[in-house]
Amino acid sequence: MYILMRHLINTLLGRKKQPDSVRYSQSGNLKTGTGCDLRNLRVHIANAVADYLNVEIGNDCMLSGKIVLHNSMARVTIGDGVFIGPDTTLFVTDHIRIDQDVMISWGCTLIDTNAHSLHSAERLTDVRDWKKGPSQKNWSVVESSPITIQRSCWIGFNSIITKGVTLAEGTVVGCGSVLAKSTEPYGVYAGNPAQFIKKTD
Repeated sequence: MYILMRHLINTLLGRKKQPDSVRYSQSGNLKTGTGCDLRNLRVHIANAVADYLNVEIGNDCMLSGKIVLHNSMARVTIGDGVFIGPDTTLFVTDHIRIDQDVMISWGCTLIDTNAHSLHSAERLTDVRDWKKGPSQKNWSVVESSPITIQRSCWIGFNSIITKGVTLAEGTVVGCGSVLAKSTEPYGVYAGNPAQFIKKTD
């Protein structure tokens, strides 16, 4: 109710919330090239440190969805001409790199971490910690490994890319697939877990 009232008051007074891309650009956490459309992109950086470049975006990109960085040192690097569709989320504790001319459809998840420890004793306080705020989570017991999406890849809608995966140049990922292993260049992969289907160009 409070959020709705605040939104109504701000609307009546002509006040608009500053876009995430503008706010983080001003604090030195985000750098954007020219010709980008970031109007539908949400960015959250836990414990952001001024003038530390967390998110670097190239030229002529059209990005929607969310980029969630779980710590102040996490990084996202996006090349030129990249498309990210609505409801796609990048969860980052280490680094996600997306090279030029990559298309990521809607509803996808890229996550460079397990999100929780595999050991039950180390998960006991996760919910209580999250209630205090995402930055309160103990990430030291959680495995993570960078994700790399090389140039000219196409990821179909509702797909999941997990930690440590490299999509080689020109990889095509069929909709609804789960990629837990790296791919060969110009391969088509689909399924859960995703399997090689055929070569493309």
